[in-house]
Parts: sequence; structure tokens; C-alpha cells
Amino acid sequence: MFEIEKLNRLTLLGLRLVIVFVFFWHGIPKAFSIEIAMQKFEGMGFPGFFGPIIGWFEVIGASFILVGFQNKWANLLMAAIIIVAIVGVQIPKGVTAGLERDLLLLFATLISAFFGPGLFAIKTK
Repeated sequence: MFEIEKLNRLTLLGLRLVIVFVFFWHGIPKAFSIEIAMQKFEGMGFPGFFGPIIGWFEVIGASFILVGFQNKWANLLMAAIIIVAIVGVQIPKGVTAGLERDLLLLFATLISAFFGPGLFAIKTK
């Protein structure tokens, strides 16, 4: 049977991997399809040039989170991106699956930032 501390660290690893999956899933298309990202952001009421920039922040931040490097700061950056998405995109639409996803992702990034990356992470102080 697992000891509780190892189980906690394994759970945080799982949470970290889910965060990475979501940010890679949404970040890679924005980072590498610049015109599409720009059009998407303009359609949401943001300046288009933010699309690829946010995409690169998501990809780089997710890469840091994947290996557990600067876990707290990378997760706080991702939380800030999600807060802007919630306030600027999701709330104006009302209660939708996008709002639910973003709220879960916000709290996942905050949990990972403040409780640590879990197993198999580069340790930084």
C-alpha cells in the first residue's frame, strides 16, 4: 500500500500532467498557426497579435510545468492567462462548458503552484 506522502506526490504529478496536456492542446495551434490565432483573438475582442504570444506563453509554460522547473511561477503564469480567459471570454458567454473547464484549470494551476509539482520534477527553490 502507498504511504500517504508518496500518494500525494503521485496525485500532484497526475494533476501536473493534465495541466500540461490542456495547455499544449490549446497553445500549440496558437503558437504555430499565427494567422488563425490572430483571427481567433480578434473574434474574441482582443488585439490579434496577442494570439500567437499567448500561444507561446502556453507552450513554454507547459514545458516548464512538464518537467517541474520553476513550477510555482509557471503555474501562476498559466493561472493569469486563465483568469483573463474567464473574465474576457467565458463570463460574457454565460455558464458553458468552457467556463467550467477554465475554472477547473484555474484551480488546478493554483493547487500545483502552491502544493508543488509532485513526483519526477526538477527541484528549484
